[in-house]
Amino acid sequence: MNEAMDLSNWWKDKKLLAGIILVILSIILGFYGKVLFISKFYEPVYLITGLSIWAFSFILLFAGVFLVGWETVKLIHYRIHHHVRTTVKKTYHNARRLPTRGYYYTKKLHKKGMEKIRELQE
Repeated sequence: MNEAMDLSNWWKDKKLLAGIILVILSIILGFYGKVLFISKFYEPVYLITGLSIWAFSFILLFAGVFLVGWETVKLIHYRIHHHVRTTVKKTYHNARRLPTRGYYYTKKLHKKGMEKIRELQE
């Protein structure tokens, strides 16, 4: 995908669509090949067929990635890292608050326990 190309018209790029279709087709064929390989493990014809389909799915996957292009792969890579980064930041901030919340909760429990002890002693 060219940088000058508008991202709202991504579906008009024929190479990109062909690459996406090849990648999806390779995923489907890869799962079918694995299922065929695992379910009919003791029958040699299905075993070889399953392995062949699975190997062919990798060829389709590489062809699809080549057609999609490095710019699109970088865009997907950036989006994944952006979501991971925001999730890590949120997790860090939530985990940072946990010790203080635990401290105050424990302190409150201690006060309750001490009050009950005082009530029992009186």
